[in-house]
Amino acid sequence: MKHIVIIGGGLSGLAAAYELQKTHPNYTWELVEKDEKLGGKFETVKRDGFLMEKGPDSFLARKPAGVSLVKDLGLEDKLIANATGRSYIYHQKALHPIPEGSVMGIPTDKEALLASTLVSEIGKARALQEPTIERNNQEQDQALGDFFEVRFGKELVKTIIEPLLSGIYAGDIYKMSLRATFPQFEQTVKKYGNLMDGLKESSMQTTGTKATIGAFRTLEGGLDALPKAIAAALPKENMHTAKQATHIAKKNSSYEISFADGDKMEADGVIIAATHDALIHLLAKTTTEPFAGQPLTTLATVSLAYNEQDVPILPDGTGYLVARTAPYKTTACTWVQKKWPHMVPKNKMLLRGFVGKAGETWLEQASDEAIVSAVLTDYAEIMDLHAAPLFYEVSRMKSAMPQYLVNHQDRLKQLKKNIKADYPGVYFAGMSYEGVGIPDCIAGAQTAIKELAEYLEEV
Repeated sequence: MKHIVIIGGGLSGLAAAYELQKTHPNYTWELVEKDEKLGGKFETVKRDGFLMEKGPDSFLARKPAGVSLVKDLGLEDKLIANATGRSYIYHQKALHPIPEGSVMGIPTDKEALLASTLVSEIGKARALQEPTIERNNQEQDQALGDFFEVRFGKELVKTIIEPLLSGIYAGDIYKMSLRATFPQFEQTVKKYGNLMDGLKESSMQTTGTKATIGAFRTLEGGLDALPKAIAAALPKENMHTAKQATHIAKKNSSYEISFADGDKMEADGVIIAATHDALIHLLAKTTTEPFAGQPLTTLATVSLAYNEQDVPILPDGTGYLVARTAPYKTTACTWVQKKWPHMVPKNKMLLRGFVGKAGETWLEQASDEAIVSAVLTDYAEIMDLHAAPLFYEVSRMKSAMPQYLVNHQDRLKQLKKNIKADYPGVYFAGMSYEGVGIPDCIAGAQTAIKELAEYLEEV
């Protein structure tokens, strides 16, 4: 009987174990997690009627892996869609709505762009030339920012596209890979000749507009119900917390995994369900060289609870974004009582701020009080908010967000080739590889199990 060891007890690891048990019940398996609890970055705090997410707060409904797993776990009746879709961008001392018809900041509605207060008349004129720009026939990968500047000009990219795209990865769009993050935009140009007409023709989901209502899902009672439900569906005796793997060594036709406490485990196959820094730590440097030096960004979220009367009247919407190059510590704020009203008691407000940019290191040393102070300083200007919160929750995620730099797919292809040659039967899943969202991590874990099972059937 084949025995599998899954390293990592976050969403990817739990999803891998669930998929393995569901599709190959004839295999035995164990899951090991270095922290004291399972679930990774998921954590919902409940206080005085508030629900506060310290990790992910939702996932895209259009990517099927997330909703499908929720249904499989029997949680479908707990799904809740976002109540409002419109988002704002803080620019030149004011909140401006994202133009209707925008797809990740890319305009598809000429009239909406012309009516927008975000872009100057010169910037609008340049952006509206996009349908006349020649197709992109570049063979090599390129940076997102460079791709969009060629098509729309710098002003629209810096004021609308950058806040949206850099916000997802906490990254620099002038370093981020087009093909690893948003390949659909390059494909749209190749198919339709330009983005404005192509995105409208393909009916791609708009972003940060009224039409974005219902695009996201969370779970009643908090999103940490997802990893908890997966863990509850698995045998407890197979899962070990406070168990840190330190090395994987090939041993004839199997593997020996060493642990910090001196223990060892034997396995016919291994799934490393973690970001690439764990992969680099566990395997030979020559094998993981393609991902050596690939950055991970430290992030923080700050949830501030208020009485409704203490907060200035906010426009209808989910919150706002700020360009990463703007002189603010925060990159975004969610108005939770508007986006997810079930998470906030009546006559109360909850503001969830996002802090952390690629290349910054101050979060790693800053106290919670210093992070809250930085957020409140931004809010005083952006929302004219000067009242002290009822309480706050700070979540700090060190080296949490992988950066998909230009040529990411080439590095990933070489990494897979190296591992197949040096460690046949070892597979990986997690945020570092083929998407950072919840559905991406679930789908990646399912693919890893499928590939491992195919390998084991052949040996």
